[in-house]
Amino acid sequence: MTTGRTGRRVDARGLGAARKRRGGRHSRKKSYKAQWFSVTALAVLGTVMVAHPDAVDRRSLASEVVAGMAAPATEAPYAAPAPTPVIAPTQKFTTPLRPAPTLTRPPKEAKPNYSVSSGKLAVVPGSDKATGVRDKLTYRVEIEQGLSVNGPAVAAIIHTTLTDSRGWQAIHPVNFERTDNVDADLRIILATPTLTDKLCLPLDTGGEVSCRVEDRVVLNAKRWMYAVPAYSGNIALYRSYLVNHEVGHALGHGHSTCSKAKTPAPVMMQQTKGLGGCLPNAWPTVKAT
Repeated sequence: MTTGRTGRRVDARGLGAARKRRGGRHSRKKSYKAQWFSVTALAVLGTVMVAHPDAVDRRSLASEVVAGMAAPATEAPYAAPAPTPVIAPTQKFTTPLRPAPTLTRPPKEAKPNYSVSSGKLAVVPGSDKATGVRDKLTYRVEIEQGLSVNGPAVAAIIHTTLTDSRGWQAIHPVNFERTDNVDADLRIILATPTLTDKLCLPLDTGGEVSCRVEDRVVLNAKRWMYAVPAYSGNIALYRSYLVNHEVGHALGHGHSTCSKAKTPAPVMMQQTKGLGGCLPNAWPTVKAT
């Protein structure tokens, strides 16, 4: 037993009980304060979570505390999606040329010109010597400007035909020599149907056939390019016929006819107008002219 400051005796057990009672009051006060602080903190945290736009769809710390749950240890923190990268274009654009370059060759679908007449003739330059010395006959080749033909190639075909062993040189006392001189004996001209009709006057060629008038041997470009149906597409053979037939007139030969069917037609027959039952033929030596 002890004596307190007031003079009263205090039982030791009573003193312990009194201390316990005082201690219980302090514990309850502290518990009330902790609860008030927790509720206040949760209210403030809830207000911040609602007011902040980033709080949408996030797990609220306050709700976890109220529900008595802890956030899963494995849950990853929220991360905003990465922006989609913008791919820069790789194609390069060039400035078009102005003006556009001219075509070096005509388009594939372009048709050769044989009918649009310029009315102007040009001499094919160059010469081809005669193969013999007797009775030389000179000629020059002229082509109407604008025709879709190669001048030197045309001249080569004409000279090859005139000097062929089946041609006029084999049966006629003549040797052909090409020149580009103005004093040539003959002018072999390749022209459109329009110009052919003019150069052949007073003969009527009707835009379809060729002619010989004075020193002019005029070859119709339409026939030169497409021949006639009777030749069945053998344009090279028809060209030889065309040259030999018209030059034959210059040598003094007239027209012939088909005397027997299924035999070569005379070269001086007007084969462009039909064969009369004969077969195509381009050479004077194959049958009498």
